[in-house]
Amino acid sequence: MNPTRFRRSAVAGLLLLAFVAEAQAQKAVPTSQLAVDVVTLKSGKSVRGAVVKADAGVISIAVARGWLEHSAPDLYQKTVANESKLQRQIAEQLRDRLKKQLETPAQDQRLIFFLKQELERVESQLTRQVPVEPSQFLWLDLEQGSVAKVVRAAPDRQRVAIWAWNESFPNVETLDVHDLERDLKQRKIDPTVAPPDLSNRLAPQLQDEREWAARMAIVEYAFGEPLDFQGTGTALIRTEADQKEIDLAPILSKVMQTQVDSLLKDLVGDSGSTKPSMKDNDWLKSATTEASKLPSRGFRATRVDVKVDQHQAAVQTAFAARMPNGSWETVWSVNESQDSTRPRADVEAKIAEDPRVKQVLQTVKSFGLGADDQIRQAIRFGAATMAAQQAADGKFFEFRDRYLKRLDGPPLTWSK
Repeated sequence: MNPTRFRRSAVAGLLLLAFVAEAQAQKAVPTSQLAVDVVTLKSGKSVRGAVVKADAGVISIAVARGWLEHSAPDLYQKTVANESKLQRQIAEQLRDRLKKQLETPAQDQRLIFFLKQELERVESQLTRQVPVEPSQFLWLDLEQGSVAKVVRAAPDRQRVAIWAWNESFPNVETLDVHDLERDLKQRKIDPTVAPPDLSNRLAPQLQDEREWAARMAIVEYAFGEPLDFQGTGTALIRTEADQKEIDLAPILSKVMQTQVDSLLKDLVGDSGSTKPSMKDNDWLKSATTEASKLPSRGFRATRVDVKVDQHQAAVQTAFAARMPNGSWETVWSVNESQDSTRPRADVEAKIAEDPRVKQVLQTVKSFGLGADDQIRQAIRFGAATMAAQQAADGKFFEFRDRYLKRLDGPPLTWSK
């Protein structure tokens, strides 16, 4: 074959392969198959990433810097135009707030030490000339009036995206979620497990007074004297600092009483009345009333809801912060449920030996109301409650620790 013709054929073949590869890369993936959130603007453009907050005025979304620069260069340039100046303004805001805070220092030495460390860090940042390394993600605030449509990815798909971003995969925003899953598994990563927290890969943001109040409430709770409440329903009582586990005695008593009530209703044919539903934050009223009389900036409240007919033990825990106007807002909460029919032999044995539980069971038996199977069911409810509490505690500590690294760390957002 003529060498020149061979070279032309080879070049043509390479160009064809490149064209096919480019076509495949640009193949549109349906929004339902993406691992990211998609915000479509009225201009026709779209922003892809992870929606962090959405309220009546603004949608806040975290976007990978590299994707935005490649896919929306105009928006990227607008976003980073004053990035260095803004970061200095943010550092100055934190420095001034810390100085003011340390003018009237807290009594707890651990809290004072943390605040002084933060002040030294931010002052060093302001004096050094070395440019700050660009963050992996950018924070975009999109006005609701400019937004045409928002499509949120399901939690299991979002989890895949976070894993892929953590592994620095290209095109996370445009690839099919199943392709990302396959690539993750090739790296021996299980995309179904909880991903790492990437919130620290966002650049610091300016904080309004409400967010700053919530941050200070968290660090005061962690480094000072924590304020905690526990209970059932709307009845919450303040707990001692060394009381970590929920008191199971009243929980088991309630389970036994519910069993008896259910039996009586079955005998008389009474279906009972339905209790009015509580608003989300109504259960915190007794805690906020007491906390308002104390100097604490924040508190944690935990309540148990035993659903005997559903065989579920549910634990709800929340963290509330005092706002600058004196009101209380729930800045974080989580619900955890556990199946009460699942055997937990070691935990059940421990519960049965608890002196307070023994007293409840003896009282029930003295009235001839505690059949062995009812007692066994009540103890299993106690074990399920402990499992739910452990799961809720784990998530609370993850939330708390996220904001203890730096006071200009991940944005702290919540809905009122």
